[in-house]
Amino acid sequence: MVLEIVQAILGFFLTLFVPGYALVLALYPKKKDLEFIERIALSSVLSIAITLLMALFLDLVLGVDFTAVNMVIALVSFTVICFIFWVIQTGGKW
Repeated sequence: MVLEIVQAILGFFLTLFVPGYALVLALYPKKKDLEFIERIALSSVLSIAITLLMALFLDLVLGVDFTAVNMVIALVSFTVICFIFWVIQTGGKW
């Protein structure tokens, strides 16, 4: 029961915030580029778009079955790539 709740919370967070936040960091690397509320709002909207586009890309282009594990791997990979790009841009400094 507890594990299911934790999975739901982490899945919600991974799907609706993290990929967009990583992309926002990669696109706007400096803290002064966007205000906090703009960064959060843009992260949420971009995360939804990234998740949908990733699902379409996996299914239609790559022909990979649409499963939860495949989506987690794809979203985590995208997030890590964006964070690496941000670290390269800024040296890890905000």
